Amino acid sequence: MKQWNRWNPSSYGWANEALAYEQQLQQSQPLPASDWTKERKVHMLSQMIDYYATHQQDNGAIIDPHSEAERYYSTPSYALAAAVLVSSGREDLLDSAAKALTHSIELLVSERTPDQHPDFFIIMIMGAYRILKSRLPEQAELWKQSLATIEPEQTYLFTMSKMKNPNRMINWNAIMLSGEVIRQAEGIAPTDTAWIDDYLQQYHLPRFTSLGWYEDGPLNRPNSPFAYDIATRYHLSVMMLSGYQGTTVSELQTQLQHGAISSLLTLSPLGELPPRGRSAQHQWNEAAAAFIFTMQAQQAYADGEVQWAGAFRHAADLTWEAIAKWQMPDGYVQIVRNHYPAEERHGYEVYSNHTTYNLWTAAALAYTLWYEQAEEIMPYPIPVELGSRTLQADGWFETVFSSVPGQQLVIHTALNDPYMIPGVARIQRAGLHANLATSSSGHQNQGFTEFSIGDIFPLSHMPAWHTQDQVWHHLAEGFPTVFPFDRDAGVDPSDGGGSYTIAESATTSDRSHLVIKWQGPLQGIDHVIATYEQSPGHIVITYEVGHDQDSEQSTQQIDHIGAWIPLFQSDGQESSVIETATQESTEVIILTYRGQQLRIVPVTPHSMITFPQEAEQVASRNGLLRGARIEAPGQRISFEIGLP
Repeated sequence: MKQWNRWNPSSYGWANEALAYEQQLQQSQPLPASDWTKERKVHMLSQMIDYYATHQQDNGAIIDPHSEAERYYSTPSYALAAAVLVSSGREDLLDSAAKALTHSIELLVSERTPDQHPDFFIIMIMGAYRILKSRLPEQAELWKQSLATIEPEQTYLFTMSKMKNPNRMINWNAIMLSGEVIRQAEGIAPTDTAWIDDYLQQYHLPRFTSLGWYEDGPLNRPNSPFAYDIATRYHLSVMMLSGYQGTTVSELQTQLQHGAISSLLTLSPLGELPPRGRSAQHQWNEAAAAFIFTMQAQQAYADGEVQWAGAFRHAADLTWEAIAKWQMPDGYVQIVRNHYPAEERHGYEVYSNHTTYNLWTAAALAYTLWYEQAEEIMPYPIPVELGSRTLQADGWFETVFSSVPGQQLVIHTALNDPYMIPGVARIQRAGLHANLATSSSGHQNQGFTEFSIGDIFPLSHMPAWHTQDQVWHHLAEGFPTVFPFDRDAGVDPSDGGGSYTIAESATTSDRSHLVIKWQGPLQGIDHVIATYEQSPGHIVITYEVGHDQDSEQSTQQIDHIGAWIPLFQSDGQESSVIETATQESTEVIILTYRGQQLRIVPVTPHSMITFPQEAEQVASRNGLLRGARIEAPGQRISFEIGLP
């Protein structure tokens, strides 16, 4: 039976874009064979696990070296990753993996999981159990007896029996369901899937958008982080591969297929998922994507879709590479993409933990290795490497993607979200360091995110304007809303009267033209029009602000307009050099970071470059930003970004 069916054009939101990419793919040639061999992947995983093996206690628990405690689901994650390495020939890890598994099972069945995260345990436990049971049959019988005592509605936290709230049936519940399917497949739990089908049908399938993306958060007001979209789809994909055959299997398979294509279409040229919401810029995002891309590659290859298979294979390789760049000599990875010491928690979420998110990353990569087959799939270019495109996210994701070959802009659009401010949040180009033109913005409200240094300031590529009361305003100020910001519940993007539209969009093979219009009760104006012109290595951004006809604010005069520029300042290990120079009678900004250079060139006559004190040292997940503002008289301003 054919497993890979491309997409359903009647229900997939980006069907035309996917078809256009397929046509480009058919005219492309395969890329050189990947050096991301299974041996290299096993070596990378081994380094991670060998580091944490030194932090294992006699009872099997993995202790975090910074908080000096067992945290969250670190131990079952270790058990799974170590077990996969055992299956790859690391017999020296057998006893360590078994001890971690025994301890994890004891914690789960006795309802003593660290930090109250039982729902995450079972999918890791069952993965390790499947591998180790044949090597340790006597111990496996004891494991099985303990696992048979689990009562899902009682053992786990995010169930309707405990929460009694449909809005709380979020990613935790889907993760638990995925592990329970494996427990059924192993003959440890009753095989009736009716209760699983009910959860999936009522609370999870309604969360999928037409793009196959999963909207996490309350059903009526999801906060929709991209991290928890990919994490949930990863777990549900493991569930499908583990033999789920319930009543939702067909629809779920379609949604997972659509989501994988959407992730492929939006993957950056550096193999990073888009930043939006909590847990962005955490390495485990790409680890989950590596699994999804690898499984899609295998399904497409088995069905004769060689080029699609090659594109997914290449995407998976890029995500492995994105993580590997941050692996330290000791073996662990920097869990957030900066070089600040782990104990300083810079860019961490309140729940981020060094051991937990290293080992969750290791577990997802381990599941990828466990399911990966031996076919030699030749890589093909991913979408951002072929042609140009503009993609508008649906649902509550509030993001627009604009790309030309090897280069991508990620633009956030919500005017009333202090956590994910509007404007260009990320610019990445192949061959350049991800931080050179910035990979994440500042915040107006840090929400879940903690910083060890820097000020909280809403800094992205966005317009500013100077009103007659001698005050500078900017797009991220937004406007009053009916509901106050709630980091857990999310923000309705229409709350307060704001909106955005894509006014124009046109592409050629290597150029992109995009115009976004924001409207709302902004300070002193009614709308902002932003134009983004791209070609490889070159970006021109133009902002225009104004009043709508018969507006109450039409008497407000705008005497100057500005453009905020986020400049990368430090990653905690290396600082950039930010300087200005005169180029053909125009003052320009030159940023040099890790041997690469970025240029910002004002285009509008009579422009001047300022460095406002309030944005001198701005915290971002990747480190520190410094804000520059280009200012010019009038209501329209343009500038160029030169990427070498």
